[in-house]
Amino acid sequence: MSHTKILDRWADWMEQDGQAPAVATRERVWSRRELAEFTAGLRARLTGDTGPVLVACADPVTVIATILACAAVGRAFAPVDIGQPAARWTALLEDLRPAAVVADEAGRAALAGRDSDTTDTGERIDAEAVEPMPWHAADWRGLDVPDAGYVYFTSGTTGRPKGIKGSLEAVEHFLAWEADAFGITSGTRVSLLTSPGFDAFLRDALVPLRTGGSVHVAGPGTVPVGNALAEWLDQEGIEVLHCVPTVFRTLRAAALTGDSLPRLRAVLLAGEPVRPADVAWWRELFADRKALVNLYGPSETTMTKVFRRLGAEDAAAGTVPVGLPMPGVEVRVLAAGKPVTDAIGEIEIRTPFPLSGYLDGRAGGFTGTDRYRTGDLGRLRPDGVLEVLGRRDQQVKVNGVRVELGEVEDVLRRHPGVADACAAAVAEPDADPVLCAYVVAADSVTDEELRDHAAACLVPGSGPALYVRLAAIPRTLNGKADRRALPPPAAARAAHLEHRPRDGAEARIADVWCELLHLPGVGRHDSFTLLGGDSLGIARLLDRLRSLFGVDVPLRVFAADPTVAGLAAAVTDTMPAGVIAEFPTPSDATGSTR
Repeated sequence: MSHTKILDRWADWMEQDGQAPAVATRERVWSRRELAEFTAGLRARLTGDTGPVLVACADPVTVIATILACAAVGRAFAPVDIGQPAARWTALLEDLRPAAVVADEAGRAALAGRDSDTTDTGERIDAEAVEPMPWHAADWRGLDVPDAGYVYFTSGTTGRPKGIKGSLEAVEHFLAWEADAFGITSGTRVSLLTSPGFDAFLRDALVPLRTGGSVHVAGPGTVPVGNALAEWLDQEGIEVLHCVPTVFRTLRAAALTGDSLPRLRAVLLAGEPVRPADVAWWRELFADRKALVNLYGPSETTMTKVFRRLGAEDAAAGTVPVGLPMPGVEVRVLAAGKPVTDAIGEIEIRTPFPLSGYLDGRAGGFTGTDRYRTGDLGRLRPDGVLEVLGRRDQQVKVNGVRVELGEVEDVLRRHPGVADACAAAVAEPDADPVLCAYVVAADSVTDEELRDHAAACLVPGSGPALYVRLAAIPRTLNGKADRRALPPPAAARAAHLEHRPRDGAEARIADVWCELLHLPGVGRHDSFTLLGGDSLGIARLLDRLRSLFGVDVPLRVFAADPTVAGLAAAVTDTMPAGVIAEFPTPSDATGSTR
């Protein structure tokens, strides 16, 4: 059976050399045998039931082992981001109703105090208490077990997380393609930068394990960016890098040369649009020596379904194409329900395997057993190459996280001080989009209060970065929000900017904030996190400060006072007297000092 090939091939490599590295974390390297025996211990605990298994773990090794164990016993697995707010925990547990929960210490802390009617059903398995057991290849090959697949939760238009079901047959289809297309085999080192709560985790973890390679985990905690990412890639000898374009772009701050990252041979980008400037910069450094690949495919169809090796022509394109379908996949663009070529319409994907749909049984974009209408607008060129041009509904992607604008608006309207709200993804030229909330709210309601309210209900990464106050939300004649009439948030924020940064270190730091947060200006007492700076943004900020001032600002120092003034004080306290004067304030400080 195709869905058991993942285990068959993993067993083959394990039997060949059990001492070869399987998973490398910052703490230790797990050999194939160590991972296999841990997985065998988990399998023993999961045998005897058929219900879904919730995986609530920060440790990616435990997540990987649970995935393999569930595949071996024919049980669905559902990994989640343990940073979920309380409301989402409750909703996803009610929908999934797990028969077992595998949790490590961080996962147990996140689950503590949840509704016992949903969280205490089934067996609770503490990851640290699982005893490794002997592993025998015959027990893992040719298994006659059902393909129970998996469930991943993403944003939903109703404000409730949406469970997407997938099959291991579908996962195997992708794994076999990527291994063959990029020569991933014994000893290949593959990056893992993805949270267990995203389905791309399956790609990052299972591609190398299925082919005899090794998984290299950058965590725990913040994804490395800029110089830190370049150093990690070099130290780990990463050959295949999977990441979102936002993370990839931070490498531009690492002063790479054509001789950098000698072992890296392919960068696979997914989750966000790739820009022509990304392609031009990479090709100027490495030409065709290090492949840059654009991947496209919604979670509903199981990871990538369209791909393109980016070339010189893409560096000058108006829109970087996502490419051609994988083998066995068909892509159509529909206008008024009919296929069109060289015209804009909705993208539909047909897969060579049955699609599993949503956990709650709703149809959504699924049409038939093997077709899914993505909600993305695209154009199919005469040569069969697909371009993705945006969304036809209210769904956007910000920093690789899929966000339902309707969900964000629904959450904000539930705040007692908010009369109306409209969410939009906005971007300045050559800048990543940021999520902006336009609100009609009482003067007494602060941005910080709205951020706390949104954070309690929305998945991490999907809360607004900016809040703009309006007297009324502009609407069309039929009463719908008119997003085209919304004022640019940059102008609105600049009009209310107070407490401008002082010359010197504050001005330089403010310039970095403006660049990272895509703002026209910031105040010296503004908080980086309250302005929308997430964990990736914090890592990028600290990396830029290291490059700019030659000092390391510890994370604990940043957390104690994450303002422009606080960071400037931390930098000047660390640097020798008078050195700041060597960093002149630019004549145009991007609105931060003038």
